Order: sequence, then C-alpha cells, then structure tokens
Amino acid sequence: MIKKILSSFIIFTGALASFSVLANESTNNLLSLSKEVTTIPQQCQQLFQKAEELIADAEKQPGTHTQIHKMKNRLNQSKKQILEMELATQTKSCDHGLAKLNALQQESE
Repeated sequence: MIKKILSSFIIFTGALASFSVLANESTNNLLSLSKEVTTIPQQCQQLFQKAEELIADAEKQPGTHTQIHKMKNRLNQSKKQILEMELATQTKSCDHGLAKLNALQQESE
C-alpha cells in the first residue's frame, strides 16, 4: 500500500509541477514578477502540509528511502513554481493539487 502511495505521490508532484508551469505560462505575470508574495493562500499551505506529511510517513516505511530525496526535490520544485505565480493562479493551482492529492489518498484506502 505504501508503495502505491509513493508512486502516486511522485506522479502527483509531477502533474502539479506540469500544471503549475502551464498555468504560469498562460497567465500574464509580468507585474507579479516584480512584486514579492507576502502571504501564501490557505489552499497552498494545506497542500504543502499534506505533501510533507506524506513524505514523513513514507520515510518511516522500510524500502522507501531511495525515493524520499526525489519526492522532497519534486515538492520543493512545485512549491517554488507555485509561489512565483500571481495570487489567483496560486490559489487555482493549489485547489487543483489538493483535489488530486485527496483523490490519490482515497484510491489508496
């Protein structure tokens, strides 16, 4: 079961990163590049927290240590990409990510 969660999480972070890049490219963010984001939307905080909890749980499972570093790197890349977006796009991306993550968790149960 944990291997299914790990593989799903890796797929999820890859999909989130892809969605983030597409959303960023389709948004006119010239103004947002010059502004510094001071608050993180609640959806993003929830998404990042859930993802970090999954990684922490995965670290406790035997045989998963080879994937942990990769998962952390992908999560950090996704965070960085999301936080570079304008606020409305951040919210939309994190809503999408939370929906995907919740669906993956329900599938694994």
